[in-house]
Amino acid sequence: MAIRYARTHAHFEGRCAVEEALALVDFLRKHPRAKISLGKCTSMHGALLQVILALRPVVSSLPPDPLLASLIDAAVTPDLVPA
Repeated sequence: MAIRYARTHAHFEGRCAVEEALALVDFLRKHPRAKISLGKCTSMHGALLQVILALRPVVSSLPPDPLLASLIDAAVTPDLVPA
């Protein structure tokens, strides 16, 4: 799996596929204060992006891809610590 679930975080790593969308929805519904970490995400299926846009979890790190990062950054408020 490209999404690793911890107690309070969903860590996206590598290529994240459509098959993981329902598990992400379940996790975010069961853990409404959970954060997602996209710092190691190289690509994600549009279904996962739709889940993020619909449920608006706190984003602790944006993906390295500038386009994907800008889409997510415009839609949700990242919980990023200034460098």
